[in-house]
Amino acid sequence: MNRSLPIPNVPFLRNRQPSLQEVEGLLDYLPQACLLLDLEKNQIVLANARATELTAFTRSELIASDIGALLPFLFNHIQNLSISSNPEVYFDKLATRQGNPVDVRVELTALGRQGTWGIVLCEPSGNREKAALEQRRQSERLTNLYKLVLSAQESEPDQALELAIEAGAGLTGANNIALFLVKSDRPGFEKKISLGTPDIFPDIIAPDDTNDFLEETTWEPGEHAQHSLSRAARVAKMGYIQTFPIGSERSFLGILAFAAFQGGIPDDNKIIAKMLSTSVEGIIQQKSILENILIAEKKLQHDLAFRELVKDSTQDGVILLSPDLEITELNPQAETLLGYAAQDICGQSASNVLIGPANLIPALQSAQQGISTPNLGEVHLHRRDGIAFLAHISTIPLIEDDLVTGVVIFIRDLSAHEEFEVRNQQLEQRALLGEVTAIFAHEVRNPINNISTGLQLMAFNLPEDDPNQEVITRLLDDCNRLTHLMQSVLTFSRPPENKFQQVELAELIPTLLERWRPRLARLEVEHEFKSSVERTTIWGDPRSLEQVFSNLIGNAVEAMKDNGGNLSIQLRPSLPGGGRDHIEVNVIDDGPGIPQDIINRIFEPFVTTNRNGTGLGLSIAKRIISTHQGTISVSSVPGGTVFQVIFPLFQELEVNQ
Repeated sequence: MNRSLPIPNVPFLRNRQPSLQEVEGLLDYLPQACLLLDLEKNQIVLANARATELTAFTRSELIASDIGALLPFLFNHIQNLSISSNPEVYFDKLATRQGNPVDVRVELTALGRQGTWGIVLCEPSGNREKAALEQRRQSERLTNLYKLVLSAQESEPDQALELAIEAGAGLTGANNIALFLVKSDRPGFEKKISLGTPDIFPDIIAPDDTNDFLEETTWEPGEHAQHSLSRAARVAKMGYIQTFPIGSERSFLGILAFAAFQGGIPDDNKIIAKMLSTSVEGIIQQKSILENILIAEKKLQHDLAFRELVKDSTQDGVILLSPDLEITELNPQAETLLGYAAQDICGQSASNVLIGPANLIPALQSAQQGISTPNLGEVHLHRRDGIAFLAHISTIPLIEDDLVTGVVIFIRDLSAHEEFEVRNQQLEQRALLGEVTAIFAHEVRNPINNISTGLQLMAFNLPEDDPNQEVITRLLDDCNRLTHLMQSVLTFSRPPENKFQQVELAELIPTLLERWRPRLARLEVEHEFKSSVERTTIWGDPRSLEQVFSNLIGNAVEAMKDNGGNLSIQLRPSLPGGGRDHIEVNVIDDGPGIPQDIINRIFEPFVTTNRNGTGLGLSIAKRIISTHQGTISVSSVPGGTVFQVIFPLFQELEVNQ
């Protein structure tokens, strides 16, 4: 009877894990010395026969021993080994039982998904491989030195520090390197940059430990941990840690810390650390300089913005002079007050432009010596056109580091104040005259009424064909004229109280023309209204302004009633002075004109070219316009007359004040 061999279950074979003895048997087939490592414990788990031959140690002696005792250089690289399909190649010295290390070429590969196992393959290396390794190390050092040089040229300070620390790590071969800098807001040190294993170095070094780092420190296993960083290295089981100060004792900037899991401090670490600390110190100082420059630039921009704001917003004229008293700059208000454009007088001596009081030039010369003159008194300055205006002048020197770098002149226009005082005196005189006139007009009206009543009674009692009826009629007309005159006198002496509000001239004047349209058509007078301005709002009393323009329109119509003509009212911008926007209203007719012997007195009371007029209409209009801070003037030639009225435009700020 034939008996067949048992066939093993394939899935069972696939799921079964090989034993260590089976794995060890497989490793014996490799031609190189092979070690299986537990990367978490840094211990040898298995060793093949070639490994026992190369080291002269037995398998039992190799298993469970520390890999650092067999391959010291390799121990440093195991800590940062990443899971990769490609092995990492190193050259190291393999320890032997006889005590004579063997130069070997090492291939290190991580195994498993978690990277908990590692395979080490070793074989004796020749001089060519050692030379290649040394050449590669020199190339890496040159690369890192070049990186350190580049860090000083990096424009961004934080990136420059990171580049320098990376170069330092490559030059020293340290697994972990950290940069601690002095904290800006409170004492102590703060970790700025850290490379290597996370959480080995603390984030903060307390102020009490600061003095421990003023000089270079070194710690190795078995020594006393003298500060917080060495204690952290001891807990992390580091092979050594070195710290180097950055800066001097007077300007202590921070700490550089180097640490490695493998023992043995490289001989050139001090030189490299000195180079690195010098580079870091330069980068930090450069960063501080840049920050100070940015702060100074922001302050300068703020000062310039403030200066421009003050210069342009103040109502005073401001003139800036050089130490030689030459005009270097002036604001728009000064241009308006003096009548000069800035480009016309910049670079000229102040004495050629500021024509005024005798004490102005001595005050400027005193300012050259650093002496201020806050008040020259109320003096008269001359504009470019020769017209003088009342002003308050101050001269202030600009002093920097005990040197006069310029002189500032402040000019305040007091002409409005002067006009106010003159107007106030006139108003006081007119008030007194108005009281007398009002009493006179009131007392005269009663007799006029009595005479008018008596004449009406006489006319009623006389026959209609009585020759005295014509005389009585003339006398009644004179009484009515006197009554109208007394009413105008009362209006002139006691003007009604104004109620100011925003008034749109572009709406008020066309409305008035519409009221006059029937009479204008009857007298064959053509009319037009034109406006070349966007803003036509003024601050005034609508009823008073209607009275002004009704009077001007009425005078124009009266002048053209015999032959007809054209009436034109035009609005256009005006800038009479003081830096404020104004609007100009021109009332133009093509009548016979105003005689030259009357035109200079046309705004005086009781001056008129109309036989039936009172002569008070233009006087009342001028006073209303003055109350609105405006002006009125007239120009006339045979064949035409122009009344020009100028008002300041409405400004919200003045109303709120």
